[in-house]
Amino acid sequence: MTAAAPRGDTRFDITECDPRETPAQWDAMVPDTGIGFYSSRSWNLAMRGQNGARESAVVVRACGELRAVVPVYRYTSGPANAHLHPGALFGGVGVDDPAARRWEPVTVVGSASGYGTAPAGTGDLAGWAAAVARVADAARGTVVVPHLTEADVARVRHHLPDLPVLLTAVRVHVPLPRATEAEYEALLRPRTRELVRRERRLLARGGRVVRVEPITEDNVVELARLQTNTQRRHGSYGDVALFVDRYRRIRSVFGDALLAFVCRHEDQAVGFMSCVARGTALIGRSVGLDYARVGRHAEYFNLMVHEPVRYGLRHGARHLDLGVAGYEQKLRRGGVPVPVWSVLLRPPPGWSAAREVAHNRATARSLLGELGEQCPPEVAADLARVVDRGTVGR
Repeated sequence: MTAAAPRGDTRFDITECDPRETPAQWDAMVPDTGIGFYSSRSWNLAMRGQNGARESAVVVRACGELRAVVPVYRYTSGPANAHLHPGALFGGVGVDDPAARRWEPVTVVGSASGYGTAPAGTGDLAGWAAAVARVADAARGTVVVPHLTEADVARVRHHLPDLPVLLTAVRVHVPLPRATEAEYEALLRPRTRELVRRERRLLARGGRVVRVEPITEDNVVELARLQTNTQRRHGSYGDVALFVDRYRRIRSVFGDALLAFVCRHEDQAVGFMSCVARGTALIGRSVGLDYARVGRHAEYFNLMVHEPVRYGLRHGARHLDLGVAGYEQKLRRGGVPVPVWSVLLRPPPGWSAAREVAHNRATARSLLGELGEQCPPEVAADLARVVDRGTVGR
């Protein structure tokens, strides 16, 4: 089944344009969260031209008022990123596998970088739903809205019912209360608190210091080299020139809101994590490490969690967004998991309800195993329900 235009969509004036021509109000239409950040105008502009797709935005108005903005990424074949290609996510094949071709060409509606989509729309999302239905109707191949929270899935399905909804991943964030560092530590579970303290001691014993630095011409090449190390270690894309250009682009949009937690030993950078501060959210972006010089002094966890948490508490952030993957290690250090789902607006040929149920059950079992004993009881219960029923919703 392909998304059908909701009734009443003639109420809306729907136009498609270059993302640079979209209204600035788009930024105010998404929540002040990590997922909201990845669905914002600012982020889409910062990453413009870097996703390998033909990019556009569908703008929806009613009676002259802005109702929704929908970013659209049309790939000639499919995304190179396995965390985004529906054949890899839901078909169990690699992006280079010939079997992935049956899913292509792929159109991504929502975020194509960051693994989180928050529908940018006002009211009940009727305008947003009318826009995405129009995109799906005109498309070839597979059309997917990736990485939605369960609450947003319910809002979407109110207007676009009966579409396949597929469990995709878990996003992790660290909630940050209005508290001092000492008060925050006191709120942690005893095992988590001791782990945090031990890893901070290890960092100090190794003579390592983590500093908060703006990403500027003074350090961008140094950090890009570290990120290239990590990308290569994980078999991913990119070289120093690409990441230098990317950080320059991000800084051109976000300015001093782009920062890095840099671990230095004898003034040499041995690791870093880049972040963007947006409203009350601190969004963890990319990590880079010198693998010959890290590993014994908990550099990674200090960079990824402990120092960003400290910074967030001091600067009024309400949560640290840590994205997907590495679930158990993030949960052991205060992270909270949120399952995310994807909606197939246009499934591939031969898709069936039975495949939807089988995928959801298998993914829920896998996520329960990856989250381990750190998984909060309520999330474990939700995933167990998916194992039982194979569908979204309670």
